[in-house]
Amino acid sequence: MTWLWMAALLGGCAQSLAGAAGALLAVRVGGGAAVAGLPQAALVAGAALAAFVLSALTRRFGRPRALAAGALAAAGGCAVVVAAAHLGSLPLVLAGTLLSGAGNTAVMLTRYAAAEHGGTMTAVLTATAAGAVAGPLLLGVADPYVVAAAGFVLAALCYRPVRGRPVTPEAAGGIGARGRAGLAILSAANLVMVGVMTFAPVHLAHTGASRTAIGAVVSAHIAGMFAPSVLSTRLVAAAGAARTAGLGASVLMLACITVAAGEPRAMVAGLVLLGAGWNCCLVAGSTLLVTGAHGTARVRGEAWGEVGMGAAAAAGGGLSGPLAAAAGYPGLAWAGAVVALVFAAGVLAMRPGRVGVRPAGD
Repeated sequence: MTWLWMAALLGGCAQSLAGAAGALLAVRVGGGAAVAGLPQAALVAGAALAAFVLSALTRRFGRPRALAAGALAAAGGCAVVVAAAHLGSLPLVLAGTLLSGAGNTAVMLTRYAAAEHGGTMTAVLTATAAGAVAGPLLLGVADPYVVAAAGFVLAALCYRPVRGRPVTPEAAGGIGARGRAGLAILSAANLVMVGVMTFAPVHLAHTGASRTAIGAVVSAHIAGMFAPSVLSTRLVAAAGAARTAGLGASVLMLACITVAAGEPRAMVAGLVLLGAGWNCCLVAGSTLLVTGAHGTARVRGEAWGEVGMGAAAAAGGGLSGPLAAAAGYPGLAWAGAVVALVFAAGVLAMRPGRVGVRPAGD
């Protein structure tokens, strides 16, 4: 578990730093706010594609090697972005960002690796939180993509000592009603969170905020994304995954309304709430997705969860720039509130039921 914790810490730092820098780099290279969401869209699209690749690698070579491969691919993607920034090429920036999405997938799948080694998602999510909060604070210190590449390489080295466990074959079949509910929850939460958060650094830059201040706000949001993991896990155990997801959707809606108010302090509070609502949905959706699944069936379910999150986040990230350019950042936040309201109503309609005490565990 120690090596997994360290890998999550380093990978979380690398992914959050690169993610925070992406929108700012796109605006500088691409010359306009309308392209601000493209790196995030490329990132999550790459993460979704990597989910299938890492799932296949897991079935063949074991989870540790698969996660290490994802981290190394992300390091290569960051190196491509560094070259693209010097060349002033937006397409090359997007290509490198697409490849670096493999690191995001590796970091997120680490929560399932922890469950296989006798833990729960909480320990890994806490480590991810620590790294992810630290990452954006480095925005004004050095080239963010150089630092991110180093972080992913170190994370890959940390996966190597982890003892892999064989993936036993399971009969072919779908993910079931619970799995479909979990997939829908993960996807909807990511759509709202990424859609509203992607343009936040650009909006702050337009208001005159320094890169250090922007990094601090992004760190506060990321703390909201991962710090409540212990509470979310207990809520799933005590109240069930459906109710926890419903609470998360309601918090997402409240967060979007708070951000839409436009007042700087309210915006920061709203972005923290945005992360907290997402966390409730992440733990609840992940639990529903893998409950009762084993072997290859479970690995495929995990991959579909990352694909669903990636597809939704790609849509949110891609639409955030044009929506903000047309209606302003408050308008984008109001759109997120509407989606969150529909999401909350959908969770109430699904009623996927109560699940066990150890989310995402065996």
